[in-house]
Amino acid sequence: MEKKTGDRRIKIIWVLSALCAALFILTAMNTAKIKELERETEVQRQKYLSELCESLDSMTVSLNKSLCTSTAEMLHKNGNDLSKQAAIAKVSLSGITDERLITDEIYKFLSQAGDYALYLSRKDNFRLSEKEEEKLRALHDYSGYLSQAFEQISNDYYSGRVAFTEKVNNLLSAAEKEGITFTESFTDVQQTMGDYPTLLYDGPFADAVLNKKALGLIGDEITSREAKKRAAEYLGCDEGGLKKEADTEGAIDLYCFSCGDRAVGITKKGGMLCYMTDSSYAGEATISAQEAIKRGREYLKKVGFTENMTDTYYSTYDGICTVNYAYEKDGITCYSDLIKVSISLETGKATAIDSRGYLMNHTDRKIKESILTLKDCRKILSPLLKVMSAKLAFIPLETGKEALCYEFHCRDKEGQESLAYINAENGKEENILLLLYSDDGVLTK
Repeated sequence: MEKKTGDRRIKIIWVLSALCAALFILTAMNTAKIKELERETEVQRQKYLSELCESLDSMTVSLNKSLCTSTAEMLHKNGNDLSKQAAIAKVSLSGITDERLITDEIYKFLSQAGDYALYLSRKDNFRLSEKEEEKLRALHDYSGYLSQAFEQISNDYYSGRVAFTEKVNNLLSAAEKEGITFTESFTDVQQTMGDYPTLLYDGPFADAVLNKKALGLIGDEITSREAKKRAAEYLGCDEGGLKKEADTEGAIDLYCFSCGDRAVGITKKGGMLCYMTDSSYAGEATISAQEAIKRGREYLKKVGFTENMTDTYYSTYDGICTVNYAYEKDGITCYSDLIKVSISLETGKATAIDSRGYLMNHTDRKIKESILTLKDCRKILSPLLKVMSAKLAFIPLETGKEALCYEFHCRDKEGQESLAYINAENGKEENILLLLYSDDGVLTK
């Protein structure tokens, strides 16, 4: 009897032990799933936060361009850009915080910014009135504030100091203390809701539109052996140290080689240098950016680009100065014929070159005899802009074609410098780029 009782107890203990083990395993599995979901949520939040900061920054740029424009067409383009950017910002904003915590004022701004620019562009005899300019500038200031605020939230987030709900709730009250009144700025703005259109945006002329046919390739086809010899010359090494990589085919067919951290692409037609990269580390700078620009120009001549190439703008990062050089003839800059050269600020030697813009677009261009005068095109500019200098330039268009324009280097009353492009043949305002100056270089947006 006692034996049966003992066996029963043992069975009960085993059953309870098994249940505890099963419960422990299930708990561990659920905990693991919860942690995995938390990680996925965190990754998604990082993505939304990054997209929000980028879209708000783009909106600020588009609104600044809208203040500089003198034509309804350009304002309409900026309005389309703003609507697209605002749509992205709305989705991103809802992805990083609870829906109920998203303030009406922020959503109101995101909805109205593009709509107001589009509304203004539809006016008869387009010209911004003083009141309309004030409202547009209010939208710009609001966008700039939000961009900086969420950039700070992003910085706090990655440093572990952020609380999203608290930060978003405090945005408006903090703005009020700084004298930015959101609600009053937009009460008179007409809201014309509709689908957000999509508009291609190609960015600064550094990212030149590439034609389907390479116009700048000259000379006969060369053999792989001839290409290897040229590759060794460009990389400054023996042919025996080169490794043959897979050829590339496309608009520009290439023979490709590598040597350690360096790689090079030679065009099959003409044996021209298409690209060279060197991933080696750059140490402490020993030369200035201006010296790097000079050495980059010398390097271009050394590798066969002997025509007149003028530096347009540059940037420095991790000891490397990257300079954009555009072909220039008779004082006319051809922005599509672009070559990027990177110079080490430590050694003064080239670490990279990308000549695809030049190879794809370089050609003899003909200028019509009857073009508008500089004086005529200057009248088309917004009266809010003060012209600092002007010249002729061929610029790439979104269609893949080019336009001869007067490039006006301007400054508005807030001190923001920009490049405004007026078509020299028909007076159309083709583009506006904002100039960004820093210790690291001169760039455009």
